Amino acid sequence: MNITTTPTTTTTNTAGTGQRNAGAKIAISGALVGVLAGLVQATVGSRIPTWSGAKASPRALGILTVILSVLAGVAARVLQRTDRRSTSRLMATASIGVVALVCFTTVGRLWYVPGLLLLVGGVLTVDSWRSAGSIVRQHWLRILLASLGLFELLMAASASPLRFVIGACGGIALVASSWVVGDRRAVAAVLMAIGTIPFAVVAWTAIVPLLLLIVVGGLAIALLRTSTRHAPA
Repeated sequence: MNITTTPTTTTTNTAGTGQRNAGAKIAISGALVGVLAGLVQATVGSRIPTWSGAKASPRALGILTVILSVLAGVAARVLQRTDRRSTSRLMATASIGVVALVCFTTVGRLWYVPGLLLLVGGVLTVDSWRSAGSIVRQHWLRILLASLGLFELLMAASASPLRFVIGACGGIALVASSWVVGDRRAVAAVLMAIGTIPFAVVAWTAIVPLLLLIVVGGLAIALLRTSTRHAPA
């Protein structure tokens, strides 16, 4: 008599994929609401200080919130793709979580709903906290790189229009480089250069952009060497 058994691993993987997709959908909803919150801050934030956080530069912070919300939405879309490596998925989840926390400082109470949706969605996209912890220990430099990109975005929010545009583009480039450095070293190197050099040039009188350039340069050397060492023959 033949006995057919169903592997529990397949069932577990299916359940994990379903949970991740549900979390990604919630995060996308949060990103869409976040875009709306950023637009409200940019247009009428000064008229509703109780809700917008009474920020000194509501327009710039509103635009920054829109950019970060779009970034979180893109990260959530990455999580919906089944062909992504676990490291790429973790980077996307980390990006969602960082955006969810950072934007509490940009639009005040307007961020309560999108922030909660992004946090809940991000948590649900984690298939295994044990494996996630292992990946964090192995790839903490990439997470640091993405965090520096978000830090650059925050710095740009209070800068002049030219510096804001260059800093915003640079921050996005750094975050993107953290996503692709494991697979596309040349692209990551270009993105890191775009993310630091122009901003350091236009803000050369300030010390922090120069420090950012130096720190990212050190990270680039370490990350690109690691990627080269682990590249398939």
